[in-house]
Amino acid sequence: MPDAGRFSELGEQGSRAVMEAAAVLERELAAGLADARAATERLTGEHRVDQEEFDRLVRRVSENTHQLIDAVSERVLANTTGEVSEHTQRLTANAHDVLDLLLGLGSLVPGLANRGLQDAFGPQRTARPGDGAGPAPGAAPGERPDERPRG
Repeated sequence: MPDAGRFSELGEQGSRAVMEAAAVLERELAAGLADARAATERLTGEHRVDQEEFDRLVRRVSENTHQLIDAVSERVLANTTGEVSEHTQRLTANAHDVLDLLLGLGSLVPGLANRGLQDAFGPQRTARPGDGAGPAPGAAPGERPDERPRG
């Protein structure tokens, strides 16, 4: 197991890098608030998650977070060598992989959410293709969605 003392300088450098990267990330997050608000309004007003809006948010988070990982890694790697550098490179690669995995799993959210929202609030009146919305479960052919019994 590596000696913790050898990583003390890395911690200080990493802290500075994280603070600088957090300032940049904060500006990027502020720019994405409009998309988040639109998605929230659609969710509360129409009881659905719009796949395109969700995908835009995921892309923004993905791009910003990958850039943040790279920025912190570059700052740390600039002042390290040897074993610490190797650990930092592996950590960076793993962080990118975990982020991609989580965001990939997140792509399932709109379809699952829309199915649950349908069950809770009834069929969506303004659903678009790709939102995961389909006919109301148990609805008879030709039955008007607003006539579905709610229980």
